[in-house]
Amino acid sequence: MVLSINRHSKKDTTIYTLYWDKGGANMATHAVFEELGVSYEMIEIDLSKNMQKSAEYLAINPNGKVPTLVHQGQVIYESAAILMYVLDQHPESGLAPDTGCPRRGVYYQYLFWMSSTLQEAANRWAHPEQYISAEHNLQQVKDKANDVLTHCWGIVEKGLANNGPWLLGDKLSGADFHLFMIAHWSQRYASRAQDWTHLSAHYQAMLNRASIQEMMAQEGLL
Repeated sequence: MVLSINRHSKKDTTIYTLYWDKGGANMATHAVFEELGVSYEMIEIDLSKNMQKSAEYLAINPNGKVPTLVHQGQVIYESAAILMYVLDQHPESGLAPDTGCPRRGVYYQYLFWMSSTLQEAANRWAHPEQYISAEHNLQQVKDKANDVLTHCWGIVEKGLANNGPWLLGDKLSGADFHLFMIAHWSQRYASRAQDWTHLSAHYQAMLNRASIQEMMAQEGLL
């Protein structure tokens, strides 16, 4: 494990530790750290070297996946759960609607749906070998995943067209960071977020944010 990135903020003396891989599902939380201006450190888990399968890392996250967050001794995994947890520590940011606010329900809806449906389809397209053993059927897995991705992009496109420019209307939230992450991955997919009018505008608006630029620079994505 390599301690690779450190940020320390005068605003917050509590350090978050995020285990990450370049361009992985850590992107959203990493960018949110920058948006919030909090103190954090990042420890790289290089998936290309199977570091996620090491006994040391499996003791932290038995799933052998990234990202994983450690904060005040508590281990949290699953990208959407990490994002929600971090933002709940910083209600003053306004990046998560207040508890009891109707928008909170829509915020939950998008984060859970993106994690369980959109992101899962993205993973099936990018890594079909994880879902089927017969190599000659890999393209069939990708084709089915592509259909789901296209359907999902259509849902988000309609939502942004009717209620944009952000997923929650006129209010930026953590859900937008999660959407940006998957949209960024989709640039190499057959079904791309950038091919939809409002999704493309959302992606570009997020890409222009200083926090996104800093995250991408740190992860070597620019």
